[in-house]
Amino acid sequence: MENDNPKHHYEKFPGFPPEQTIDFWCYPKALNGYWHSLNGSEQKVLDYILRHTWGFNKTRDDISLTQLTSGIKNFDKGTGLTRPTVIAAIKTLVARGFIKKTKGRTANHYELVKNFNYSGKKLLPSDSKKFLHTIDNNTIKNIQDGFQKRKPYYKTMPMRKRFGRWEVFDRGRWNEYGAKESEIEWR
Repeated sequence: MENDNPKHHYEKFPGFPPEQTIDFWCYPKALNGYWHSLNGSEQKVLDYILRHTWGFNKTRDDISLTQLTSGIKNFDKGTGLTRPTVIAAIKTLVARGFIKKTKGRTANHYELVKNFNYSGKKLLPSDSKKFLHTIDNNTIKNIQDGFQKRKPYYKTMPMRKRFGRWEVFDRGRWNEYGAKESEIEWR
């Protein structure tokens, strides 16, 4: 995989399994309304802790800083973050109520903070439409109805219709679509 930074070499991702029932673990829908508030390092650390707790049907796990940064031999490669970045992310996640951290002798104990009043019925916060400008009413309805319609693409780039105009996501930003509407691919 090409990368702008020649100092880093990344392995190409081999792809997801063909079926959702193979090699996966459940991800909590409770995070849907909070992804926007987490920075990248906080999300990576939280995902790592989720994987090592709920991913193994545990409520808590002992995880060292070395595991969080570099992983467990023959199992995973950690978050890839530096120790100071992981420490800062943990402090924020604890302060914001995502996780509990208890000091251990060789590793800290991490536990997900539970909300015993959580109903699990609400897919999106009631005011989410004003924040989720990339999701139109039809998409929200489809998600709530339990199915997803085919999505528009121009070549391999995702598209959306916003304010009556087509836009294409290219090189990290949304740009106005200038080609014919007949060239839009639905998949």
